[in-house]
Amino acid sequence: MKTALALLFTVTSLLVGTNARACCDDGWIAYQNHCYHIGYWKLLTFAEAQDYCQNLSAYLVRLETLAENHFLKDLLNKTQAGNAWMGLTDQEHEGIWIWIDTGIQATFSDWGPVEPNNYQGQNEECVYFYGAVKYKWNDAMCLHKAVPLCEKE
Repeated sequence: MKTALALLFTVTSLLVGTNARACCDDGWIAYQNHCYHIGYWKLLTFAEAQDYCQNLSAYLVRLETLAENHFLKDLLNKTQAGNAWMGLTDQEHEGIWIWIDTGIQATFSDWGPVEPNNYQGQNEECVYFYGAVKYKWNDAMCLHKAVPLCEKE
């Protein structure tokens, strides 16, 4: 009995310490004080992904820490979600990457090799987690299609 209680306490402590601080609806995953939703099988443009998240009373994911970035990359990898939009763009000023929902400039980055690059002269102004390079960040044309990754508090 003591062993079972000790095991239960350990598992509960681990969950609370990692991602059980938020109380999320079904279909959402908790991490710290936020909830995340991957729009599986919904390949959308950046604007469509924004609308999708807003219809869920959420926004395209806004990364505040490297730990959050690592958590989401791990989640996307484990679920094999494919490329997933985040709310980062340089649509207003080339090379100035801001979070679309707040207008605040990103404080860190996790770009893939040679990114951001406006590949072949294309105007790549939106960012997604790129599955082919372990979910590093990739700039892409906003009309590209990827799954939405939504966040709410």
